[in-house]
Amino acid sequence: MNKILFITNRLPFPGTDGRKNMLLQYIRHMKDIYPGSEIVNLSFVDDPKYMAQRPEEIGRLVPLHPPGKLEKLYNVLVHSLLRRKWPLQVAVYYSRKTHRQIRDFIREEEPDFVLYDMVRVAEYLAPGRGRKVLSYDDLLSLRYRRQLDWFQYIPSVLGGFSDKLPGVLKRFADLKFVQKWLIAFESKLLASYEQQVAPRFDHLIFTSPDEAHNFRKTTRHESCHGIPMKVEPDMLAQARGARAYDKNKVVFVGKMDIPHNSSAAVYFCGKIWPRIKQANPQAVFYIVGKNPTPEVLRLQRECPGVIVTGEVDDVKRIVGDSALMIAPLLFGTGIKTKILEAMSWGVPVVTNRIGSEGLDASHGEDLFVCDSEDEMVKNVLLLMGDSEMNDSISGNSIRYVSRRFSGSATRKNMELILS
Repeated sequence: MNKILFITNRLPFPGTDGRKNMLLQYIRHMKDIYPGSEIVNLSFVDDPKYMAQRPEEIGRLVPLHPPGKLEKLYNVLVHSLLRRKWPLQVAVYYSRKTHRQIRDFIREEEPDFVLYDMVRVAEYLAPGRGRKVLSYDDLLSLRYRRQLDWFQYIPSVLGGFSDKLPGVLKRFADLKFVQKWLIAFESKLLASYEQQVAPRFDHLIFTSPDEAHNFRKTTRHESCHGIPMKVEPDMLAQARGARAYDKNKVVFVGKMDIPHNSSAAVYFCGKIWPRIKQANPQAVFYIVGKNPTPEVLRLQRECPGVIVTGEVDDVKRIVGDSALMIAPLLFGTGIKTKILEAMSWGVPVVTNRIGSEGLDASHGEDLFVCDSEDEMVKNVLLLMGDSEMNDSISGNSIRYVSRRFSGSATRKNMELILS
């Protein structure tokens, strides 16, 4: 294989969130499998400051330009609202000029393999001899549908994606009753579109093997694979014995303008944290992640013991000495990278059914999976107060990740797709 092309809706670096880490993993797996290949990234640029941090595995980086305001407005009104053909996710990313740029690039350079990152760039599909892969990440339609059950905790149902909307539509979309309608509308469009585009691609990728299996049954696509996040456990730390941690420190990690993260933080601080703080007045709760929304920043002012860090240079340093990581996710889909990373560092995790989706880890041994607020409070306090239990869960979580999510375990399906 001589040339591999990645078309991404944002820069796949640096590793500041789960999706970027996932894309970097794809890139490094491919470079490892085919060391002599050239990897070219055609990407929309989410933040120009990241351009200088391009990893060495990416041979060339070609910026893509989003549609202008008028074209976005046309796409939304015509293709989404009138024709009901494109989800908003697609409409606000599609530019005819950029599509011509991609078609010309593929025609001239003839890549052997083209990976499209998420359904929002699926309309940029271009003819060529190379195999075409669509990475869904997870089923956005299901994630959006689940949001409707927890609407009161969501500051903005569209999260950072709302910034892509034309100004007049963004102001309209900030109204709560409009948001609820929009998320139901977008979920229906996405559910149809996710299945409609599947046959256009040679291979489909999900982060969760369970979601890949279910989608394969639904669409009867012959090549639908789950490639979970590669997480390398901290075996050296385990070899050194019991880890040092602050028994009063609880953390939550995530990009904080994404609805499933911001809503989890708001919910936890409103319903669960006061009970933990009452039982342990020394407890401190760190909310770690870039782009905290005003609602998340307000938690630091209104809730005793809550610290909102914003973006940090080294997530592991902030999380690694915590008594536990909490993941009280109200909705979401796929395997949650934040949970795997914490487990790989030996940090015990307390989550719920949504957070543990896609994992076959054992409750009470590898992590805690709670069905109620009472259970969550009880298990958080248990891990803060019982060092023997904390050490046991810590060691078990490292061993679990080593068995299921090491590099060798996650590389197999990528080799199958490339072979």
